[in-house]
Amino acid sequence: MKKYLLIILACFIVFGCGNNSNATNDTSNTKSKIKIAAISGYFGQGFGKSMVAGLERARDELGIELKIVDVGTRSLDYEDQLSSLAQTGEYSLIFLMGWELANALEVVSKSFPEQKFVFVDGVLENPNVYYVNFAEEQGSFLVGVMAALMTTRTDIANINPDKAVGFVGGRDIPVIRNFLNGYIQGVKYIDPNIEVKEVFTGTFDDPARGSELAQSLYSGNVDIVYSVAGPSGEGVLQAAGAAKKYAVGVDVDQCASAPGYISGSMLKRADVGVYDMIEQYVKNPDLAPGVFTYDIIKGGVQLCNDEYMKAIVPQDIIDKIEEIRQKVVNGEIKIESIM
Repeated sequence: MKKYLLIILACFIVFGCGNNSNATNDTSNTKSKIKIAAISGYFGQGFGKSMVAGLERARDELGIELKIVDVGTRSLDYEDQLSSLAQTGEYSLIFLMGWELANALEVVSKSFPEQKFVFVDGVLENPNVYYVNFAEEQGSFLVGVMAALMTTRTDIANINPDKAVGFVGGRDIPVIRNFLNGYIQGVKYIDPNIEVKEVFTGTFDDPARGSELAQSLYSGNVDIVYSVAGPSGEGVLQAAGAAKKYAVGVDVDQCASAPGYISGSMLKRADVGVYDMIEQYVKNPDLAPGVFTYDIIKGGVQLCNDEYMKAIVPQDIIDKIEEIRQKVVNGEIKIESIM
């Protein structure tokens, strides 16, 4: 029914008033009325690529105009660049991604109170900001479940009898802590006696440091590590292959980084959240700013289940993970967030 209404509306715009040429131009103007800008230093990396996919889908399917500004990961003038976008007054929404831009957003959103901003993967308290947030604690809970089930199974190749799993985070910031928080809950749900060893690289762009820290975990009694460190995490994945131990990727499917040693990836679907946020705004430009959280139910987070995972993880463990996932969906299992 919705398709037919849209077709009728389109016909009315083209044929209903004025000459055909002008009416066609009006249709084009309607499509280009909503202009959106996006600014970050991580568009070329996993989570950033997923965000760009959502933006481009909105451009292609919803008819928005899109401007993407990649400021680089070491930019010192985030505030100036964000201000330059806001002061044009051209953009209905300005998207930001990355905690590096949080301070700039805090300042600029107050300087331009009429401008609407969208902060992806973070929450502040600004009245003119929409927050696209993800329940990373839920996806990480499932990673913890998988890690715990694997580390207690010595029939799996390269699993030692010790009950210890690891976590390599990037910067020690709230969102990374929330990954760790969910991970620990998942591990302890399976076995409270399993030890979780955590380390942080202090940066998202140092794979060598990620590798070094992962090696230190593997050389101890850890046999599976959850990597939540952006590009630094690539070093973790490579270290897993070198040590013939296991790692879990994040944000996008990273299983191909070290086939045979990446037992899964926790997908954080920025594309889903970004597209949905834009679609809601297109339908209702008066949409009130606030927090929009994308969880397991909404498809915002999930544990990938592909051929790489199935080649490593026994089917009975995969089945158990799915059983527990359903309990999360049904509300039987409550996972606490620290965000």
